[in-house]
Amino acid sequence: MSVTCASCGEPSDGRYCPKCGEERLDPHKLTLWYFVSHTLVSEVADLDGKILRTLRLLLFRPGFLALEYSAGRRKPYVQPLRVLLTAIVVYALSTHGSVGFTLSLPSHPDFKLTTVPAPFPAEKSIGASLYQIDRFQVLTRMYESKQGPVDRAPADVQQRFSGTLNAASTLLTFISIALFATVLYAFFHRRRQLFIENVVFSMLYLSFMLFSLLPVVFVAKSRVTLLLLVSLLVVQVWHVMYLAVALRRFYLPDGPKVIAWPAAGTFAVLLYVLNSFFITAVQFTAGAVAIWML
Repeated sequence: MSVTCASCGEPSDGRYCPKCGEERLDPHKLTLWYFVSHTLVSEVADLDGKILRTLRLLLFRPGFLALEYSAGRRKPYVQPLRVLLTAIVVYALSTHGSVGFTLSLPSHPDFKLTTVPAPFPAEKSIGASLYQIDRFQVLTRMYESKQGPVDRAPADVQQRFSGTLNAASTLLTFISIALFATVLYAFFHRRRQLFIENVVFSMLYLSFMLFSLLPVVFVAKSRVTLLLLVSLLVVQVWHVMYLAVALRRFYLPDGPKVIAWPAAGTFAVLLYVLNSFFITAVQFTAGAVAIWML
């Protein structure tokens, strides 16, 4: 018997609408028992399977998810954009702005590159936030020329500044991903001709960095200095090695090992530093935007 689709109004004789794919309404499936025994169990099992599978491959199979995406095998995994957004939220909730990760040169200790986007909680003072993203105090002078002494900022100004800074930082993070993808495309456009492939690779790599830093965040809160230094060193080496393997797997799969591995390692170090520079520049820009909007 032909019925009308509830979503698009198209006549349909089968279980699914031939026009929009909506499943035919079955009163039996509207019972609480069916929802608990079929829909809920199925959805949770499928979601958990995707999450665990995606997270395991993201952390321990460098470049694999990017390869799967480029090959069109996307159904078994959480999509890259959702992975990135989840990583940003989880990382922000875990750190509460109390932990930041930077690179610096011993000869220039004030020049620091931020390796991952840092959150800025509302309770953090404007001076502390500006110092975190600008050790040369360019933003501090910019703020003081507009609002006065930074240590006398009223509570409402601090809240508005923090909210704008976090919003701008999150939005501009995608610009740093686009910049990183542009560099990848410039180096490897003959091997990966679609720009979106490089964007996906960049999103997954940043997601990996955020998730992999969570153990260090917990170590940092324990205030054991030696353990923190060791864990930081291990994770930063892991980041570079991960990137080298991912580059080798995604961009140089058919190259001779004697050439491909040194090339991947060299590119990994260069791209790691470049990515940190992009993130630093993005957060500096976010700080300038937050001051301008006060």
